[in-house]
Amino acid sequence: MANRNFANLSRAQNHVNVYSIVVIGFITLSSAAYGYAAANIATTLTQPSFQEDMGLVNNPNASAITGTINGIYQAGAVFGAFLAGWMSDRFGRKLTAAIGNAIILVSGALLTGSVNPSMFIVFRLFNGLGSFLIQNSVPVWIAELAPPRIRGAVSDAHALLMLFGYCIASLVGLGFYFVPGENQWRGIVGIQMVLPTIILCGIYWMPESPRYLLSRDRTEEAWEVVKRLHADKNDLGTHEFATREFYQMRKQIELDIRFRTSYWGIFTNTSLRKRAIMTIFLEFSIYSCGVLVILNYGSVVWASLGFDTVQILGFQVGFQSIGFVTNALSMLWVDRVPRHWFISFGLAACAVLMAIEAALQSFYLGSTNRGGLIASATIIMLFQATFCAFLDGPTYFYITEIWPSYARSQGLALAMCTFALTNLMWLEAAPYAFEAIGWKFYTIFVVVPAIAAVIIIFTYHDTRHKPLEEIAALFGDANQVAVYQQELDRKEITMEDMEVEPQKETAGIQEVENVAT
Repeated sequence: MANRNFANLSRAQNHVNVYSIVVIGFITLSSAAYGYAAANIATTLTQPSFQEDMGLVNNPNASAITGTINGIYQAGAVFGAFLAGWMSDRFGRKLTAAIGNAIILVSGALLTGSVNPSMFIVFRLFNGLGSFLIQNSVPVWIAELAPPRIRGAVSDAHALLMLFGYCIASLVGLGFYFVPGENQWRGIVGIQMVLPTIILCGIYWMPESPRYLLSRDRTEEAWEVVKRLHADKNDLGTHEFATREFYQMRKQIELDIRFRTSYWGIFTNTSLRKRAIMTIFLEFSIYSCGVLVILNYGSVVWASLGFDTVQILGFQVGFQSIGFVTNALSMLWVDRVPRHWFISFGLAACAVLMAIEAALQSFYLGSTNRGGLIASATIIMLFQATFCAFLDGPTYFYITEIWPSYARSQGLALAMCTFALTNLMWLEAAPYAFEAIGWKFYTIFVVVPAIAAVIIIFTYHDTRHKPLEEIAALFGDANQVAVYQQELDRKEITMEDMEVEPQKETAGIQEVENVAT
């Protein structure tokens, strides 16, 4: 009987019911909204109508204006990341994501109506702010709703839908190129308002993170969320897995209340400082692979290889589609491989591919050798496939895993701030670097990830399959773990000890002790 119960619990830890699929699916529409908002600029910059309207044709300052258009978005992202860290803890993951979508909606409308570069640049700042309210809140929201054993795959849905947004932006850019008239680019920019509108109409009915609810003494609401997310037809009478998970969450939140901290406190506490350094280094390393330079300046990269505008737009569609497919496939193995091995392999592979790309461009850039140019384009596609398969997901779910619940939003804020500042640095430098040194610019995208791959494989922890509440022990904070999953699985803590009443399916929990007691 004990073995059967243990098997049932193990199966429940992997269980995802229809309701949880619908919830995660709807939440990740925000990820797609972010993806489209972030990526539409690549195809917008390629449109002749945009070049004309913004006065970039034959403009000696065109590179500076283009760099500012890309860079200002990342500047807004820095503000959005820090603001989201505070808002997620103060108002919840759901409201933060809703506000982010609202800002994308409004700024998208004003970008669509922009009449000069100054107006476009100003509202790109707000677009970046809204986008990173989503980037910071949605990964935490998803991770805190997902079952432990498949948290990596479920959390990877954020990166997957983000790439879906990238794909749609590329397809829309290609389609609008053939639309007659002088305002094709406005259609590309304006479509980013569609998903936020849908999300704002339905987000009210999405469940809040149970961990956030517990931190706000909303215990009964938290139990209802956990019970419904982990409902299993073989466990309807007792809700045993949901009860155990809820107990672990509740006890952990009771303990975490004692450790709440500020950004300054993060850097004065040894284990939190270690997490902060790991977070900043990981984000810097991943986004020093050059992926967003290729994404945002795709038109420059492809044009330098001798392709025309239609071919460039087609390549951008292929580039994003390959990323979407490989990211989807990675969900099959992301929870089967140790996290640090997974990330290190991705960094090393990207460094190798970028080295090959630099070598090819050194020989064939500016030449008429069709074979060499096609080889260069192929390596860029392989680079995208590798990045999306091994690095896009961990950017979000690994960071959410290593931080304790009382500092998780702040930890992800540090990550997204590093993400934005790293990309701001490379995106501002890119147009000048491409003009001045060409392919040599890629060497930085070889050296940084190659070094990082070695450091990460020897110093980072494997968080795979561990409940979020137990990861503190990996950082020497065993005193910050209230209950271990093994204790629950082995019934060292009885159902009566948990002080919840799973039998009352229709009424829910009638009496659950307050988190603060």
